[in-house]
Amino acid sequence: MDLSRVFVHNMKKYRRQAGLSQEKLAGLCGASHSFIRQIECGSKNPSFGFIGKLAEALQVPASFLFFDEDDEKTRTGQKEKIKTELIEKIASAVRSSFSRL
Repeated sequence: MDLSRVFVHNMKKYRRQAGLSQEKLAGLCGASHSFIRQIECGSKNPSFGFIGKLAEALQVPASFLFFDEDDEKTRTGQKEKIKTELIEKIASAVRSSFSRL
């Protein structure tokens, strides 16, 4: 599972479902249109704090931004396993971020 690809896909999907342009989403998150565009192009990765702002602006739980509906595990109903893997990946990313401080 490519978590970045899933995140970008879901961010675009929920932004469009909410009827928001990139500019409007940027305004709701206190960011520039350029930053939102770069995230959606996959050239920038948002911080965990910014992911929270995105989720709030999109009115979805932050976990929805990482949920891969096309993943084989999802289709077979193994949602708990996906949730555990996602938590492990996020924890690993957090540990990695803090180790650089």
